Amino acid sequence: SVVLGIDTGGTFTDFVLVDYARGTISTAKVSSNPKNPAAALMAGLEQLDGVDRIDRIIVGTTVATNAVIERQGPRVLYITNGGFEDVPFIGRLDKERIYDLNWRKPKPLMRRRDTLGVAGRFDCHGNEMAPLTEEDLDALRQRLAAYAGQDVAVAICCLFSYLNGTHEQRVAEAVRAALPDADVSVSHEVSSVWREYERASTTIADAFVKPVVSGYVESVGRALAESGAARHWNLLASNGGYLSAARATRSPAQLLISGLAGGVIGGRHFTELAGHEGAFILDMGGTSADIGLVIAGKHQYDSEFTIDFGIPVTIPCVAVQTIGAGGGSIGWIDKGGLLHVGPRSAGADPGPVAYGRGGTEPTITDANLVLGRLDPEYFLGGGMTLDLAAAHAALEALGTRLGLTAERAALAMLQIADENMANAIRLIAVARGLDTRDFALIAFGGAGPVHGRAVAERLGMSTVIVPPHPGLCSAFGAAIAEARVDRLQTYFMHSGEANLKALDETLQALIASAVDDLRSSVDVAEPEIRCSADMRYAGQNYEIEVPLLEKGVTDVGWAETMDRFAEAHAKLYGFSLPGEPVELINVKVAATKPEPRPSVSFAAKPDRSGVRTRKVWFDDRQPIDTSIVPRSELIADNRLPGPAIIEEMDSTTVVFPGDEIRSDAAGIMIMTLGG
Repeated sequence: SVVLGIDTGGTFTDFVLVDYARGTISTAKVSSNPKNPAAALMAGLEQLDGVDRIDRIIVGTTVATNAVIERQGPRVLYITNGGFEDVPFIGRLDKERIYDLNWRKPKPLMRRRDTLGVAGRFDCHGNEMAPLTEEDLDALRQRLAAYAGQDVAVAICCLFSYLNGTHEQRVAEAVRAALPDADVSVSHEVSSVWREYERASTTIADAFVKPVVSGYVESVGRALAESGAARHWNLLASNGGYLSAARATRSPAQLLISGLAGGVIGGRHFTELAGHEGAFILDMGGTSADIGLVIAGKHQYDSEFTIDFGIPVTIPCVAVQTIGAGGGSIGWIDKGGLLHVGPRSAGADPGPVAYGRGGTEPTITDANLVLGRLDPEYFLGGGMTLDLAAAHAALEALGTRLGLTAERAALAMLQIADENMANAIRLIAVARGLDTRDFALIAFGGAGPVHGRAVAERLGMSTVIVPPHPGLCSAFGAAIAEARVDRLQTYFMHSGEANLKALDETLQALIASAVDDLRSSVDVAEPEIRCSADMRYAGQNYEIEVPLLEKGVTDVGWAETMDRFAEAHAKLYGFSLPGEPVELINVKVAATKPEPRPSVSFAAKPDRSGVRTRKVWFDDRQPIDTSIVPRSELIADNRLPGPAIIEEMDSTTVVFPGDEIRSDAAGIMIMTLGG
């Protein structure tokens, strides 16, 4: 088959076409168009050969993410139990900046005046405490009449609906009768888990992005149809699998970190291909840096993430964290005279000063250009010329305020950005009980290989992996994604009162539901099933995920699960409590259609020949003569000592003095710090 993976980033949109039969790949890279994403897709398709042979398209998109971050969505009506209307506004007792006395909590994605309470109530066992009568629903329909004809979406979240969703279903029917054109999201369908605040937040986010995603799907589908490439187009979901356009419009919350998942999938693939079991993933693009993790050859998953502070989302997703450190991240000085980098970004428009599109504030790209790490004549493989003089002037102006030259101001910016990325990786490592020195760093994205070595050094790592076409790795990850359906269900069980038969029935029902959903989208005879449970010691507040046996929960299997929980707890917290009661909170199932790994050639195309030299700054002493080597000239297993700059169309790799880099038979570069 021929599969096209597309990654829509904040600055560039990347395309990787994988031809499994011929063992080849084709690539393209165009500037993103946030106002008209379909236009960027069309521009990229025009650069590719063989579009008429495409069997499947998988698009990773940030449209849902950006809608939430920028608060660009419809008016949302929130319907819940009477007396609990303020839950989304109260939230949790946390602060984004704990020492900032002027900090104000961000508001939810809807207004308090658009929150409606209804009668009816279930208890914590799913039993009806107070009925929801037809009179109550008539009263609700009368209140909803005030919103008729308006652009609204509706989110419904009742207490304990993950145990009994009948009240939510009846409310949804009343809403659809009163507002037939409104999009409706129901919490037990969107996220059937406990903790009503997180479930409410997820449902509100789903309602908020639903019309946005629907419009995106319609415009992209129309554009693909015009290009003749509309066959079997899908979207990359937050869980790292792909789903059909129809499913995406029904469950748009599954796209909330779609744009980040491709990098994690691609990073895992090349970590394995390079012969490493564990690595931290650094996907640094033009707007942000995304950080993931590979353990024992598998990328990691979470059940909750935060799009923006105060907007938690509880759906299965790849484990990834984003910080504002990309090539377009802006260097700025605060009122106290301290230099900062990011999170504000110049994005694609106007972009860095060197782009010559009206940008005036220096960015990380400008800093790398001034330090000689980027070639102004060979950006994007020569497809774009950078204005070195303009970048130097912007950094000189910044440096003057700091008492530094332009070059030393540029170094200061990069040191801050590198430390920010290293700190983000440290936090992930500490939270999971890991030592970064036991891992490699796989660096990709347009800017990842430029900064990978400096970040790895700060973390005590000795190896940096740079995949082929690093600036297109996320699009490649989208191309090799597998169809996947997740199910997550809250199921309380105390180890002292374990009803294994009931647990097994719940597990098998989730497996059947996931497999049916998967088979409705793709042809799969034997899906791969993975099961797990969230568990904790009685009295704890947060859980640890532990694998479950999908072939049946038995006494022996349950004992093994308890042992796995104790081992995981000891690894994460440094201790376990033998004999203490354990609670099972959530049951999880993932059904996947296994896809063959592509056996394709990643050899770099010779687009520039000859080794050259230029002056490059590596520290604040002075620039040194540095070899500039086209990646296509790196022969497998030949070792290149630093200092060196390795150039290719979509990225640049920086090798510091004293380091060594080689290319393996698969075209993957392996950098060893300190030689």
